This record gives sequence, C-alpha cells and structure tokens, in this order.
Amino acid sequence: MTELIIGRESGVENPRLSVTFNGQTVFVGPPGSVSKDVSRKHCKITIDNDKISIEDLTNNNFTYVNGSDCKKKSDIRIQDNVELGPSRYHLDLETIIKAATSKQAYSIKHLKAVYDNYQQAKFDMQVKQGKLNALSALPGVLSMTSIGIAVFLPNARFIMIIVAALFALAFALIRYINASKVPLKSREIEESFREKYVCPNPACKHFLGFTPYNELMKNRSCPYCRSKFSE
Repeated sequence: MTELIIGRESGVENPRLSVTFNGQTVFVGPPGSVSKDVSRKHCKITIDNDKISIEDLTNNNFTYVNGSDCKKKSDIRIQDNVELGPSRYHLDLETIIKAATSKQAYSIKHLKAVYDNYQQAKFDMQVKQGKLNALSALPGVLSMTSIGIAVFLPNARFIMIIVAALFALAFALIRYINASKVPLKSREIEESFREKYVCPNPACKHFLGFTPYNELMKNRSCPYCRSKFSE
C-alpha cells in the first residue's frame, strides 16, 4: 500500500504541486502551476494494489471527484476528474502516480556484499567442520601406527598407546566443544543476515528471504511492498 500526500509547494512565490510519499517529496508541473487556494497538505491518495482512494486532510479544503464535492471517496479510477480547491485545480492522477512510482526505486547495491558475506561465512564454517572431521581420524591412524611400531619396538608399545589415547581424548574434547559452538555460530550468522538482507524501503524493511542477489536484480522489485529496485 502506498500513501501520497498531495499539496502545494511551500516557501516559494510560484508553487508547484508537491507529492510526498515514504519520506520523500517530488514536484509536478512548472512553477506557478498550482493555485494558492490548494492547501500545502490538501489530500491523501491511497494506492492499494489496483484500488485508489482519496481523502481530504482538513475540513477547510475542497476536493471534487467528477464534479462532486467529497471528503473521502474509495474506488476512484485513474481516468476520473479530480479537482482541488475553489479554483478547481485539475489533478492528473496518472501523472501523479507515475511521478511517485518512478521515484520508488531503491538501491540494493549494498545487499550484494551482505549476501556474499553470508555465503562466505557459511562456506568457512563448512570448511572448518570438514577439517575437524578429517583430524578426528588421526587417533585411529596413531593407534594403527602404534601397533605397527610395537611389532618392531616392543618397548615403545606402551608409550604409543598412551600417545594415541591422549590424541583421542584431545580430539574428542575439541569435537565436543565445537559441537556446541557450531549451532550458535550458525544462528548468529543467520540472524545477522536476516537483519541486514531486507527491503531498503523504510516503510517495508521485510526480510528478502534467501533469494540470491542476482535473482533480486532480475525481479527488480520487493515481493512485499512492490518497490522497485536498482543498483
């Protein structure tokens, strides 16, 4: 849903029409194109999917739809004749909506680094886990080695068994500690990703899921608020 605040440009001698949405303002028309009987915050237009509604923002304003004075009207069409103020300033809905939606392109360039860092962090964890799994086989190798050495050096058999046992204990301890750290680290990585990989529209801020950055650029819009994306 998008809300547009329609009014007269303030602080200038020859005002234009102002359209404010999502914290930003665009101006429509040449200087002096809007009569001063149009309020600085005259009306609100709400766009919800394909439905458009209009609402006066104060009792002193005048808003007309197809010639009828109204304070609030739903289901208006883009072709309807909307006029503001006693001078009946014509509000071109198609131009207004196009001016707003053309500005609703939010840069997602920063999300590429967020996604790449997330993928790299996951890969680093997998590599680390793989190394630990490989090292866990070392005690077994030492045990087999100790048996072989004992054949030729019977006196060293006891020492080799102790060494193998110590290595087995050490790696068992490492695996035990790592078993508790890995889930915590994984959750930390995912929570950080969920916090940063969001729609840049301040009015939305939805998590964009695990969709790759390249796919976001192909889609070019937020699946929730439908804001346009750019690099």
